[in-house]
Amino acid sequence: MFRRLAPLFKLVAAILLTLVLADAVVYRSGLYARLIEPESTAGTLLGGVRAARHFRDPARKNVLVLGNSQVGLGFSAPTADAASGRPDLHFINASVAGTSPRVWNYQLREADPEANRYAAIVMMVAYDSFGLQVDPANNPLDTSYVTPILRLSDLADFPASFHVEDQRERARRAILLPLQALHEDVRAFLANPFERLHKVSKYWPRWLADVAEYRARNESVPELAIEPDSGQPRSWENCPEDLRGGLRDYFAALHTGSYATPALQAAGDAYLREWVGRIASRYRSNGVPTIVFVVPRGPFHRQLAPLPVPSGAIAYLIARGEILALPGDAFVTLEQPQFFFDQLHMNHAGQERFSVLFAQKIAALVAH
Repeated sequence: MFRRLAPLFKLVAAILLTLVLADAVVYRSGLYARLIEPESTAGTLLGGVRAARHFRDPARKNVLVLGNSQVGLGFSAPTADAASGRPDLHFINASVAGTSPRVWNYQLREADPEANRYAAIVMMVAYDSFGLQVDPANNPLDTSYVTPILRLSDLADFPASFHVEDQRERARRAILLPLQALHEDVRAFLANPFERLHKVSKYWPRWLADVAEYRARNESVPELAIEPDSGQPRSWENCPEDLRGGLRDYFAALHTGSYATPALQAAGDAYLREWVGRIASRYRSNGVPTIVFVVPRGPFHRQLAPLPVPSGAIAYLIARGEILALPGDAFVTLEQPQFFFDQLHMNHAGQERFSVLFAQKIAALVAH
């Protein structure tokens, strides 16, 4: 029996060896990271790493700012540089849409291996559990973002950070066979490698220039009178059609939103304590502060939502001196329609005002 199956075993072993060698040569060498589709989920995370490295000014104290698209589109590093009152400070926006602290932990490890390239790490977080609806530890996109920068040494730690087995297994596969995890992008590359090479060579220089010069949109959300019983506008007459769907969902979430259940709140606290705490611990050993803040949350939050107050994990980390924090209401004055172009993102007026206020408040917390 064994002799009859021996050729099959040899074939399977040869296939496995080929996959391992391909991963080692193409992926572990870092070659594929340079060829990945820039606009893919993994590509955007590599863009955040690239921005953190590219915009660093060795002659100044660099303040690295991390967040999702609310910060990515709402914060202007050049405006912050000009407004800080500190010529020695230089702000860098390395935010990546859709990301949160677990992803930033690995992004920082890749961009700053010795945790000594920046004078401060500044991150947007939620100070409370208002509106929390899912366990952030089970976000499946996190694996998609960080696959290109995971290491074999992460095989135990990263998968274990998920609370459901299917996501743990997916994370394990991404670490052990990353080219298989990225199979769709690999197929697209192999189908037309010269097109990908051309795109990558042109994309990144243009993208870095766009990041440096990004100006948010000028449009603004219209003022809307809200019906208390329904939580929806009394009239949509002055609201463009393309805004209405997102705003309807936004108002519904605010109207029915509440603090998370005790179980979900505990999960959210554990997530923040783990990942914000891990980042803070890594940088604290080099005397680099980790500073957290609440980004302007939406165009009607000031009117319809409670003020953010540090609680749970964030209050715990502040009390232990592990992180510094801006006051929860630091930017609440900007949570007005005139400063947003949709239900989440600040427009140019909001971007400018936020960046000025942000720079002044952060500058006061960074050592001279």
